[in-house]
Amino acid sequence: MTDILLQIGATKLVLGVALAGVVWLVTRRVARPAIVHSMWLMVLGAMLVPAVVPLRVLPEMVEGGVVAGVVEELEVQPFRIQPEDAAFEVAVQSEGSPPAVDETAVSEQPTAPRGVLRKNGKPMVALVWLLGSAGFFGWTLVRTLRFQRRLTRAARPAPQLQRLAAEIGDTLGLSRLPRVCTTSARLRPMVWWAGGRVRILIPAVFIADLDETELRAVLAHELAHVRRRDYLVRIVEWLACSAYWWNPVVWWARRELRSAEESCCDIVAVSAVKSTPGRYARSLLRVVEVISAGRVGRTPALASAAGAGDSKLLEKRLRTVLGSARGSPAPRRLRAFRRAAAAGGLSLGLVYCSTGVHPGFDQPWLSTPTMSEDSAGVRIVEYAGEPRIRAPFGLSTEPRYSHGNNPGSYPFRLVHAGALLGDGTAVVSDAINNELIVLSQDGTTHEVLASEGDGPGDVSLVASLFAVGRDSVLVADINLGRLTEFSGGAFARMVDIRRTRGLGVKGIGAPGELLMATNAHMPGFVEDWLQGHMARLDMETGILDTIASYDYISRPPPELRWSPIGGIGSVTVAAGQFVYTRSDRPEITWRLPDGTVTQIVRWQAEPAPLTEELLVGVEAGLRARLQMANPGASDADIERMTADAMAVYMASLGGAKPLFNSPFADAEGRVWLPAYRPGGSRAHIPDYTVVSGEGEWLGTVEAPPRLRILDVAGGLVLGSLRDEMDVERVVVYELTRSE
Repeated sequence: MTDILLQIGATKLVLGVALAGVVWLVTRRVARPAIVHSMWLMVLGAMLVPAVVPLRVLPEMVEGGVVAGVVEELEVQPFRIQPEDAAFEVAVQSEGSPPAVDETAVSEQPTAPRGVLRKNGKPMVALVWLLGSAGFFGWTLVRTLRFQRRLTRAARPAPQLQRLAAEIGDTLGLSRLPRVCTTSARLRPMVWWAGGRVRILIPAVFIADLDETELRAVLAHELAHVRRRDYLVRIVEWLACSAYWWNPVVWWARRELRSAEESCCDIVAVSAVKSTPGRYARSLLRVVEVISAGRVGRTPALASAAGAGDSKLLEKRLRTVLGSARGSPAPRRLRAFRRAAAAGGLSLGLVYCSTGVHPGFDQPWLSTPTMSEDSAGVRIVEYAGEPRIRAPFGLSTEPRYSHGNNPGSYPFRLVHAGALLGDGTAVVSDAINNELIVLSQDGTTHEVLASEGDGPGDVSLVASLFAVGRDSVLVADINLGRLTEFSGGAFARMVDIRRTRGLGVKGIGAPGELLMATNAHMPGFVEDWLQGHMARLDMETGILDTIASYDYISRPPPELRWSPIGGIGSVTVAAGQFVYTRSDRPEITWRLPDGTVTQIVRWQAEPAPLTEELLVGVEAGLRARLQMANPGASDADIERMTADAMAVYMASLGGAKPLFNSPFADAEGRVWLPAYRPGGSRAHIPDYTVVSGEGEWLGTVEAPPRLRILDVAGGLVLGSLRDEMDVERVVVYELTRSE
């Protein structure tokens, strides 16, 4: 709802500027006050017309603005690709199982400041808008009621003026004459209506200082306001200024509207008093002289009264009056144009621009989601059907660089994790060579940062990498049970995480806090779903809090030891929050580090069967992953396990495949859902569906064939690419705007 409100506000701003600009140009050529008045009234009307028709012409929004034009400035932290199938996760002993959930051990931890701003930025803007509107509306209402009470006490009947008003009213054809009152307060002559009978208020100072001719001119002008029903226009102004108090076009239109209104009433008054324009102009100057003789009280918003102290307005009114003798009724074509313009402007007010696909995309529009909040304060975003739109950003056609297929390049065997650092270098891990490699900014050179058994910063099986600052990286090693920080190309510190065995590091929460989740299990469980656990670890104190449980792995069919298409619960970290998905459920859940659920996004997805076509290339992917999970196994053992795994895949043909593989997230809060690829196969073109941290469906990003994305940062995409000859290399693409 917040997004729709802000989209309506932005559309009204643009529409108001466009309409006001057109009206300004038209009124430079057409000087008739009635035409000018109706055109500016149309601008205010277009602002007030409820915007109920979404026009999807805007690019998708990401945190900080539209992707187009600012892609180069994105600062996205690393994400990790987890193994897709639970069958190859490391088994642990029962005593290494994660601790039970202890609600009393949960302690409050703040989320990352940037995550708070990202999460609450739009709601805060909407809140300021609504509070400002309520404040202006209430302030005006209070002043109106106060003036009404004072007027009731202080206003007195003016029989002489009432008789003059009756004569002029007959001339103007008024069927019901307003009540004419006077007061001792120094005010401008005005028409007042706040419900009930319309009243004209003429202060006593005017009765004392003006002669009968001048009083007739004043009364004729105010009666002209009544005849035109300008007091109803005040309501339109009030509502428009309340709803769009922040929009300068509203205040501009209000000022121009009142200026044209005064000129219209002057023309009517000249005719009503049967006076010459020159004589009426002298009466007008005399009124200004009386008003200027002393301090005049502030005119209420709902009063129709001229700002006589405005010299430009006075000059404009005098020019209009002196030229009224040469005036004539507006030609029929001008009246027709006025009606057509009003209808067109008001119709435009029904439309608001919303995000969606580019008009050239040959695919359905994204439906407007239903947004609600449950009794616990959880924000729920629901999409009708499965959105199918293209994201407004994508990968460049050719990579910026490729490392691994040239003389002197590092001989990659199995790239598992990677991160782009703030200085433009890339760090990747090789799961078979058990080494960390740093690639230069242009990818031409490399350096081995750490190896197995190589000093205090040695590595074994690196599960994930996290960029920290400009030139630092945190390395999570599941074999050694520790987190190692490298800074400036050298070992900096180490954190022992062996007591968290069975949990994997998923991301960083508050400073010094690791967010973790289950990453291993014992086979043979009997429950429909094996439960996993989310936890947070204080790196300084070593305190581990288990804060939530979740469905981790579904029980395989009785005839199979494991299921390649069984449901898997995955956890990643987006902007300091846990993000949970289940591969068989079209739903994403966000949790704070204390376990509180903050948001759920749901959509509808049609299950699709596992087919033989999807198994193309699976065997090679299985073999590579089995080598990583079983580094000491012989080639014969790897081939036997690969054949057994392929037999399980063949037995699962026809069953409903998972909706997506394990998701990952970037530091901007976006969640990326990789399209399902069985067994790590890279034979198919992978699609990544991206959802913003606020639940907005940004669309699909199509990656080059056989590419696995490792990280996105600074407008770059880091990935590993394995060619047809099974040679793996590291590539970096640019993240560009989609055409």
